[in-house]
Amino acid sequence: MLRNLFSNLFNIKDTQNFQRLMSYVVIYKWRIFFALLATVGVAFTESYLAAFIAPLINQGFSSTSNTPPILQGSGIFAYIKQLYATLTYWIWGTPAKVWLVPTFLIVLIIFRGICRYISNYELSWVGAVVLKEVRGLMFHKMLHLPAKYQSSHPSAFASNRFLLDAEAAIGNATSVFITLSRDSLTVLGLVCVLLYLNWQLCLIVLLIFPILGLLSRYFRKRLRVLNQDSQLKLKSLAHTIHETYDGHKVVKLYGGESHAEERFAAENNAILRFTKKLAQATSAKSPISELIASLALAVVIFIALWQSQHGITTVGEFMAFIVAMMQLISPLKNLSNLSTPMQRMFVAADMVFEFIDEPSESNTGTIKLKHSTGQLRFEHIDLSYDNQTRKALNDFNLEIKAGEKVALIGRSGSGKTSLINMLPRFIEPSSGVIYLDSHKLNDIDLASLRQQIALVSQDVFLFNDTLYNNIAYSKPNATPKDVEHALKAANLWDFVQDNPNGWDMEIGNNGNQLSGGQRQRLSIARAILKDAPLLILDEATSALDNESERAVQQALEHLMQGRTSIIIAHRLSTIQKADRIIVMNEGQIVEQGTHEQLLAQNGLYAHLSALPSMT
Repeated sequence: MLRNLFSNLFNIKDTQNFQRLMSYVVIYKWRIFFALLATVGVAFTESYLAAFIAPLINQGFSSTSNTPPILQGSGIFAYIKQLYATLTYWIWGTPAKVWLVPTFLIVLIIFRGICRYISNYELSWVGAVVLKEVRGLMFHKMLHLPAKYQSSHPSAFASNRFLLDAEAAIGNATSVFITLSRDSLTVLGLVCVLLYLNWQLCLIVLLIFPILGLLSRYFRKRLRVLNQDSQLKLKSLAHTIHETYDGHKVVKLYGGESHAEERFAAENNAILRFTKKLAQATSAKSPISELIASLALAVVIFIALWQSQHGITTVGEFMAFIVAMMQLISPLKNLSNLSTPMQRMFVAADMVFEFIDEPSESNTGTIKLKHSTGQLRFEHIDLSYDNQTRKALNDFNLEIKAGEKVALIGRSGSGKTSLINMLPRFIEPSSGVIYLDSHKLNDIDLASLRQQIALVSQDVFLFNDTLYNNIAYSKPNATPKDVEHALKAANLWDFVQDNPNGWDMEIGNNGNQLSGGQRQRLSIARAILKDAPLLILDEATSALDNESERAVQQALEHLMQGRTSIIIAHRLSTIQKADRIIVMNEGQIVEQGTHEQLLAQNGLYAHLSALPSMT
């Protein structure tokens, strides 16, 4: 129904997005009903205040009458007419009008204020609740997005969708709804007053409606393009700020302040240009609308003066008509200016629903694994990235026994990281099959699959929370005794004991209150607590000094006991104790064996182990 109603005003996508926004709102239909009821009260009082002028001039300043109206005729209509005449007599026809009229006016203003408060509060309440729910949907979607999406979209863009776009979509929708309902009803009421006072003059006023509609349509199209471009530039600016803030050490060490300022200035100037264009379009709209309304007003005054000369209208009716017409300008102006918030709403809604409609990561598996043995098999695995012609993995075949410690080694770009990212299905192979305990990975439920895997990476990520909560994150139902055991196994217990706050200490943003070795051991403790049968170590000691490496290495040896372990490392101390070393080059296995066997072959492994970075 909305699509048919707005087909001439909005395109199909805008109408669909508006319908989706309204689908979240209609849940609170009773609050919307009371808000609309209060809005009717606001519109009624606005209209009546204009009509109030005619009796005020015609009867308020004339002599009073002591003769109350007499009922004439019978039936409901006669009774209503009698009631209206009696009310008018009580207000205007007795000497008490001196205090009754001002009192009546104050009551009317108070009633309008209460109605306006209820209307604005109820709709704002609905808007705030809907915003919370939409952000909740967006966060749920974010948790289930494929890793490919998150790697190709900066975090600043995602935060903008949550903070800016969602707020703009719901906030402007609330504003548009309030203005549309209140001012439309006010216009309708004032038009009825104008028709009642002087229908000939009212026809002149109604002529400006289609003209203002055409003007609004023109500005709506122009403002939409400008709003879209402005939103994109704002996101780009937010990304620049976010990136520069996070990379402040690199910026300072490499003297990148000038480059950062130039980059920021370019983005900032682009936003300024679009803001100026928006200001030009928005600012031009009001004067043009006012000019059209003023021309209509001039025609009305001309006709009214002619009618007055011929005794067709009274001074009070003319003044009431002028007041009603002047009151009509403000809501008409508000309605014609709806294009700006409406286009912001549609542009932001496009962004929000585009995010919500992003396909979630595929989870077609139905097998629930309780505890895997950790046996793995890669069969004819090929992997190609969209922006690369060379395969990252090329007919890769490998079998890993349960409990085996396998090290992957090779030059950068040989496919090691791509291989381990396939195990939790962060990426999918182009062809081939991966088996875990004789089950295809695609046949295993994602949550169940990832429960079997623990990861310790060089890029440790820690939450801005306590040390205890960061460790217990891998096992929410863990007991304090379990956490203590994990800390001891990770060589962190002494550090916890020496800290005044113990494991309740706040570790800062991404653990910035800890040293590199402490952060790495905390990550190991988290993996120990998870007690997963399959362990992935991705350059877990590459960024540590020798002393920290020894402490971490001891923790890793404890962690690897009884688990299938896949190790990516460049240091011999990490890989030479592996049961088997897999040497990769250009996505294929070129050598495999123990440390001694590979050195004896004097091949690629022997060459790599002789490099300074391996010592």
